Amino acid sequence: MEVHMNLTPKYDYIIARRIEKDSGVVTGANIEDTHQYFEVLAVGEGRYEYGVLIKPTVEVGDKVWVMKHAAEGDTPVDFANKGIGFFQASRVMAVENN
Repeated sequence: MEVHMNLTPKYDYIIARRIEKDSGVVTGANIEDTHQYFEVLAVGEGRYEYGVLIKPTVEVGDKVWVMKHAAEGDTPVDFANKGIGFFQASRVMAVENN
């Protein structure tokens, strides 16, 4: 799916598109009940703490796992009905290693 957006996230926010994926993880509950899988589309420059720039640890193109409700309080995950989410990079729990 191609997404045309002319948006640049600010601070430590990222824009990502949800990906449907079989997690391959065996748990007592369905992994989709608590986690979601995304591809990072855009990354902000970072946030300042005590005058030091803390850059996000994710890059455009990374496949990441986030908590299911990571975007709550920010914007809905289904932005523009394209499965797009805006949330802080610090809410990313894991980056998939290729």
